[in-house]
Amino acid sequence: METRRKVMQGLALSALSAKALSGTHGHANEHAAAPQMIDAYELGDQKGVETLRLSRRPMPQPGPGQVVVKVHASSIVARDFGIVAGAFFGPQPPGRIPLCEGAGDIVRLGADVTGFSVGDRVTANHLPDWRDGLWDVKYYANDIGNSMDGWLADYAVMPSEALVKLPDSMSYETAATLSSSGLTAWQGLFEVRPVKPGDIVLTLGTGGVSTWGLLLAKAAGATVAITSSSDDKLARARALGADITINYKTNPNWAEEVYEKTNGHGADIILENVGRVNIDQSMPAAASAGTVVLIGTRPPPPTPPEMKDLFLRNLTLRAISVGSTRMFRDLVTFIDRNALTPL
Repeated sequence: METRRKVMQGLALSALSAKALSGTHGHANEHAAAPQMIDAYELGDQKGVETLRLSRRPMPQPGPGQVVVKVHASSIVARDFGIVAGAFFGPQPPGRIPLCEGAGDIVRLGADVTGFSVGDRVTANHLPDWRDGLWDVKYYANDIGNSMDGWLADYAVMPSEALVKLPDSMSYETAATLSSSGLTAWQGLFEVRPVKPGDIVLTLGTGGVSTWGLLLAKAAGATVAITSSSDDKLARARALGADITINYKTNPNWAEEVYEKTNGHGADIILENVGRVNIDQSMPAAASAGTVVLIGTRPPPPTPPEMKDLFLRNLTLRAISVGSTRMFRDLVTFIDRNALTPL
């Protein structure tokens, strides 16, 4: 695992190299002529990060409804590890470009693209078919960084319907943390059960969804509890604004601690980032009539969860898949308005 982390960290630096070499910070000040050839990482044999391969390929051309984006930043999330290993909805072609999160400048427009111009600073929803409305499983068919080429290249082709413009205040690095982690936290907190001032939010762990959940919930006026097995990470969470921090490793009965530290109320909203195996541990931390947002997809326990607190507390259990492009635009507006910066 340590080897994989080092390799992926190196790839992240490669994806940022254009930005670092240009010396820009937050904006690209000029648009150089596009090259004839570009560098891109490909999935290769899909046996893990070690089988990713660097390729040299022609500068991409946008088709109808597409744009070409000069990539200034890209990000790595948990699902990318499964994709490069062929374990996320099955294997993909060896020439597929990975990574679902990124940001940059539009350099070319395809036919039928409206609402965008060359030079616009953008990111993209990695489920481009989900523009608005309720979720439909068919939206998984087109998935940037998985069933479609992603961001780990000098230039990326993106569907225009998935694009979200960046405000002047937002850096490429911030935008490159949003399509998976930030948007998932947003849907859980502002769409499933809109958080309001005075609510108590519990988010499990200190990964990307949890840290964005912490920042978003605090900006909305909520009290936020967060768990981790690391006291160092909990200290960092407190620095980000966490009101309640709990080490679940040193305190296996952490749900009871949530109750104690919320004066017997419990959490109104729980971002369940572990999955079904953890349900019987997280539900007892919920307030009566609370909402548990199921995000994590770890394998289920060997026996079905009892879920007694689902009935005892009249809870709402809702699974989510990232979010729509309309939600994404709302998220970007909220981040801009509240001057939020990711960890």
